[in-house]
Amino acid sequence: MTNYKRKKGVTRKATKVVGTKKYINSETGEIEEMEVISIEERDANFHKIWLGHIVESLDLIGNKKLKVLTFIMDNLNSENMFLMTYKEIEQKTGISQPTIAETMKALQESDFLKKIRAGTYQVNPDKIFKGGKNSRLNVLMQYNEIDRKEDK
Repeated sequence: MTNYKRKKGVTRKATKVVGTKKYINSETGEIEEMEVISIEERDANFHKIWLGHIVESLDLIGNKKLKVLTFIMDNLNSENMFLMTYKEIEQKTGISQPTIAETMKALQESDFLKKIRAGTYQVNPDKIFKGGKNSRLNVLMQYNEIDRKEDK
């Protein structure tokens, strides 16, 4: 039996009767049987987003800049690197190089990605990453190292 209690703006809690268990009463030393209840908080105040589907929908209704972003996200390697020149992006997407350049500049200014050299970019793993925690942390260290090299 599960009972859901919910208040507006508050995380939902589920109360579940687990069963009965025997405990030793510390005052009397007697064994007592007690009903055990589990209370679990649920993440009712969060939206779950399936990024691929959201981006696909935005791509259908969005502008050319959004199409560039979608293209980048679809073409990342395992180290969150995007390896393509503006000319290659133009050939594969049909989007003009000025629009691509403007989009890439905006993505760099917003710390979504960093330019390593012409045709080589790394996407910030704090923004998006496909893979496990350890892989993400390794890529995050590489991403942050780019700034340290530029500061020297």
